[in-house]
Amino acid sequence: MKKCLILMSLICITFSNVITAKAEVINPSAINYSKSIDEKTIVNAEQPKVNASAAIVMEASTGAILYSKNVHDSYYPASITKILTALLALENSSLGETVTFSKKAVFDVDLDSSRIGIDVGERLTMEESLYGIMLESANEVSYAVAEHISGDVDSFSALMNKRAKELGATDSHFINPHGLPDPDHYTSAYDMAVISRAAINNPTFRKITSTRTFTIPPTNIQEKARPLANHHKFINGAMPFEGAIGGKTGYTTKAKYTLVTFAERNGMTLISVVMSCDSIKDEYSDTSNILNYGFNNFSVYNIAEMENPMDTESISLFSNNNAVFSTTRTALKLNPESNIILPNGASLEDVKKEIEFKPITKLVEGEHIIGTISYSYNGMFAGSSDIIFNNVASDTLLKSSILPLQTVESEKGEDGKPIIGKSNISMKSIVIGVIVGVVVLGAGLYVIFVEIPFRKRRQAYHQKRNRRKHSSDTSYIDL
Repeated sequence: MKKCLILMSLICITFSNVITAKAEVINPSAINYSKSIDEKTIVNAEQPKVNASAAIVMEASTGAILYSKNVHDSYYPASITKILTALLALENSSLGETVTFSKKAVFDVDLDSSRIGIDVGERLTMEESLYGIMLESANEVSYAVAEHISGDVDSFSALMNKRAKELGATDSHFINPHGLPDPDHYTSAYDMAVISRAAINNPTFRKITSTRTFTIPPTNIQEKARPLANHHKFINGAMPFEGAIGGKTGYTTKAKYTLVTFAERNGMTLISVVMSCDSIKDEYSDTSNILNYGFNNFSVYNIAEMENPMDTESISLFSNNNAVFSTTRTALKLNPESNIILPNGASLEDVKKEIEFKPITKLVEGEHIIGTISYSYNGMFAGSSDIIFNNVASDTLLKSSILPLQTVESEKGEDGKPIIGKSNISMKSIVIGVIVGVVVLGAGLYVIFVEIPFRKRRQAYHQKRNRRKHSSDTSYIDL
């Protein structure tokens, strides 16, 4: 009986929270991942040698920082700016769109800077343009893509700043799509890492950045094909690095050498950024050192596989032993693709968890993020997972396990369509009705099986005492 009452209470609490709580849904991209301190580490391993003025290693699936040096100091980015340009192009256009080159795109960019020789009026597809940007670092192509997306460079720059802020950038200001030096065009190693994280998680960007060579076929103006080659030495084979999958180079006299690199090993994808480096040799040496440091000292774990909900009171409803909230039928679950990054040999018992529920205010069909569970180790962010509410699973659960629900047909007009204003009972009304029904049923069962028997026993007890008062002392002696 107690188990029945507890079960019904849990159901009522869960659904009432989902329906009545007033809070906004968490936006995962708004989470502040910058919880590490420069030069602070969470492993005892020897620190890598870094010549660059600033450097960072970030794990791509979590945003966890594995190494940092001056990560919030601002520097000229040079051509690693183009990572954001390419990301915005992928998010705001299709690969088959035609990019037509204006006179400004061809002549308003330094003629001595990186270019692939596009003429005024020449047309490329967006896909060809992105390969030109990412492999050959073509500045005139970056300019033309910016015009194609936003109409002009100023509007595109505003979009760059807006998107960077959405991704969590805090130290940046962009005024052009190519990265040629300007006092008002700057960023930080941390900001480039969060921007690069969004980019590498885009499948098309990942494909482009990992490509060694690409050929642009003849165009409406150029009769010959244009061969392109990736400038990143880890990708073109000039300086092989195990697991390298992409990146972007950058250089101007003011920015010095800048380099973003993506690498994968053992199921872990790392992003490295080095800024303001004195030489090509140093930038690749720094990159190799900090990436190897990350791969050699950290491991990735899947949160959904690692988490034991029974050990966490706040999410005990995920218990595999609970028939109502089992993994196969539950309305609540953790994001199966979320990971946590920990130093090798770290104990999961030392990981601190912080759970924040943000229940949805309107119950509609489908999956909804209603909170997050975040992890930290030695005071540093290690990963997080969305807590997901599945309205469809909840409806099925109620129908099959708690109370049978009858479908109420909407009143229809002559055309067979539901009459506006006379639609069937909303899911919210159904769930509220179920909650009320469960509460009433629980109260009734409690009265029948607990309260009434208790009153009967109490009444019999008082009757027995009254009989004793009116009998002799030996009336109840067992002779």
